[in-house]
Amino acid sequence: TPTISDPGMIIIKKCIQENLNVYPIPGPSAVTSALSVSGFSDQFIFYGFLTKKEKELESVFKNLSNLDYSIIFFIPALKINFYISKFKKYFFGRKIVIAKEMTKIYEKFIRGKVESIENFTEPLKGELTVVLSEVIKKKNIKKEVNESVKIEIKKMLKKYSHKDVVEFFSKKENLPKKIIYNFCLKLIK
Repeated sequence: TPTISDPGMIIIKKCIQENLNVYPIPGPSAVTSALSVSGFSDQFIFYGFLTKKEKELESVFKNLSNLDYSIIFFIPALKINFYISKFKKYFFGRKIVIAKEMTKIYEKFIRGKVESIENFTEPLKGELTVVLSEVIKKKNIKKEVNESVKIEIKKMLKKYSHKDVVEFFSKKENLPKKIIYNFCLKLIK
């Protein structure tokens, strides 16, 4: 610890994918300890303790919600359910890690998508470190070759190899290579 701006983050992400527990070694700050095992981007904003006033909080979240960085907060455990409802409103689509009792015997990390994190039914004690992921971008991949692209592919196949044509159109049209390759095969038959 920390694995921030470090190749160790690759190992952390793989452990999380494999559903293996990851524990930080006590460090100088809960910020770096929580971020180091989050699996999120190591480009981060540390906010600190959030305000308890609803209007101020909404203003803060509106400003932070568009930032494409991991965001770290300290939250009093007794107020976690209040903040979870606000996270769902402003940070929908991101991932979240709630770090509880880090480096202590009852250490626990609650992970999930912001929208699917459940409220806590039992009161918690102490302070929590909450890490929100960077904005999760969904890839918009097309599923078929449109007619104008088919015409372009036919023309290019006269001058270039199948491999070059597949590579070019996969990037240009955001299409899976297999779809373009299969279209090229149909043209040969």
